[in-house]
Amino acid sequence: MNRKPAIDLAIPLIGFNPSGGIRMVIHVANEVAARGHNVAFTAPAHSATPPIDLHPKIQIFTRGNARGLRDRIAFEREMPPARVYLATGYQTPLLIERARRRANAKARIVHLVQADEITTHIRLGSQRSWLKPMLHTVARRGLEVPAIRIAVSRAVADAVGRDRIQRIINPGIEERYIERAHEATRGRRERRHDDPERLTIGFFSQSGRVKGAAIAIEALQRFADSDTLRFIAFDRGGPELPEFVERFSVLQGDRAMDPMAFYTTCDIFVFPSLLEGFGLPPLEAMACGVATAISDCGGVREYAHPEQNCLMFAPGDQDALAHAVQRLIDDGAFRSWLAAAGRDTAVRFPASAFASACADEIEKAMV
Repeated sequence: MNRKPAIDLAIPLIGFNPSGGIRMVIHVANEVAARGHNVAFTAPAHSATPPIDLHPKIQIFTRGNARGLRDRIAFEREMPPARVYLATGYQTPLLIERARRRANAKARIVHLVQADEITTHIRLGSQRSWLKPMLHTVARRGLEVPAIRIAVSRAVADAVGRDRIQRIINPGIEERYIERAHEATRGRRERRHDDPERLTIGFFSQSGRVKGAAIAIEALQRFADSDTLRFIAFDRGGPELPEFVERFSVLQGDRAMDPMAFYTTCDIFVFPSLLEGFGLPPLEAMACGVATAISDCGGVREYAHPEQNCLMFAPGDQDALAHAVQRLIDDGAFRSWLAAAGRDTAVRFPASAFASACADEIEKAMV
């Protein structure tokens, strides 16, 4: 027998992490809670620390630290009754559909589709080849679960099928980035990390082929012997770095590292991802007044306009990436112009607008 739901919105997670996707989900949860609704996350105990602050009224229910299939079973058995469930990844719609039969069969599902995860997490993922067909089936069946689906970009909507998407809502950057963009001061760079005689070129060091860190390293290797350049990688557990690249780490207590100090150290930010649902890092870098070279990786087209606020290169094309970087190195006036245009772009994408629009859809589902 289904229990009367005490929770308006439940958000079951495979785990918290510092990704932009999880941060956007938290912004949505905070907005729903701020409107007076009861909101709860569920997450495994080993991954139950949010990367950013939650609204004080949001609850976190933890489950045991079982891995693999046992965690999926716990995911279903420990689902609290709720009026609406927010699905956030390719595995969660199907798991929620199964769990709500016990928790609250009348509950509705809102599915926030933040990427073409069949490609990014499965085809280009690091799982064993024998496991991928099963994961592909889970993802495909998850898209067949009755749900209100929100895509974060036109690229994502096209990838999963426009007929499955009720609304496209672009994510955005946090208020502190908006404030940074409005400052628009020339003295934006962090002197403690900066050599004023050299330009600093940065990129994210992340694991996974889809993020393209190895492509950035190969392209930037061509400039390694320059005395007028320095190279830094924001450490997100990526590949081993060559000697010419410095690993940039800024710890924030027990939280994940904050990339803002990294962006403000850079003159040029390189984003070599092969595929993105939206791609927050270039937009964050733009807000910090950094000229960007961005791969044409899908969702970034919502805000990235070649030759207008960034330079763009084909995903995986090391030569084109290196050419874009060379242009930004050689032409300081153009670099500054792109940086200014990027700031103007960034302020048009606040995370608060994304959270509010998503919260509207969730409240409609509560009726």
